[in-house]
Amino acid sequence: MTRQPNIAELKRLLGINLFLNLDGHALEDTQNQGLVCSFAGLRLSSAFQPIVRADGKIIGREALLRAVNSEKEPLSSQAAFEHAIEAGKLVAFDRLVRTIHLFNHANTFDENELIFLNVHPQLLTSVSNHGQTFERILHYYSVPTSRVVIEIQESAVKDNARLESAVGNYRNLGYQIAIDKFGSGRGPKENLLDQDIKPGQTDTSERTGWLNRVLSLRPEFVKLDRSVIWTAQRSTAATYALHQLVSLLHGIGTKVSVQNIETAEQLEIARSVEADLMQGHYLGQPQFESETRGKSCRNERLAA
Repeated sequence: MTRQPNIAELKRLLGINLFLNLDGHALEDTQNQGLVCSFAGLRLSSAFQPIVRADGKIIGREALLRAVNSEKEPLSSQAAFEHAIEAGKLVAFDRLVRTIHLFNHANTFDENELIFLNVHPQLLTSVSNHGQTFERILHYYSVPTSRVVIEIQESAVKDNARLESAVGNYRNLGYQIAIDKFGSGRGPKENLLDQDIKPGQTDTSERTGWLNRVLSLRPEFVKLDRSVIWTAQRSTAATYALHQLVSLLHGIGTKVSVQNIETAEQLEIARSVEADLMQGHYLGQPQFESETRGKSCRNERLAA
């Protein structure tokens, strides 16, 4: 059962736990977009994209930031976070965004679904005790940390010790970890699918050092970058290499998600390599919570 928001209560809760004065952020429960708020001249809201199994069952949703400026022009999520960084308010911005995502998700979707939340890479290295403050907000909605998947873009964090510390902090509190955009930020010669990866084999070369770095974190999920599925489309050999990668990740207990599925061919590749989860516009567009009521993802496209 979902819990309807009480704006006054939310303001009190966030003021105590996140040190945010929401009287200055115009927190509002709207009919079309759910809870929205303002921050540093931006209007912020949540959209959710389903993450599904091969049989079409939705196991969770990724929360995506939607932002518009004072002229009502849309900004990308990256641009919105850069705006917060320039204003020197990244920590407060991130806390507010994740809280709005949580409230909108909890007020709409099944309580057993996972919610996937992105964390800005700079926060992984600039704060300590990751996840503790947000845990207080989760308790308000009786959401266990185990239902929250923290998405980390590993390639954007250069400091191994800080990355391991952040992952350890989240995991100690019960959060699940997803490595996001796995395979991004690598040159063509280092493309994961250009290498002959053997399940159970450790390659200590510089080219695959980043792969071993990810494996050492033992994330619950790995979300493949769009470049990986694009590469797999080019040849049978690349598709075979992707299957090897999926097997390797399965070997350490990690579930593999193929992102950015935009065509029937990409969906078929994801299924053929035995990926656990799938996500993309072909299966379900990101939508405001009000738009998802009574709807499911396009199960017919996953039917055998």
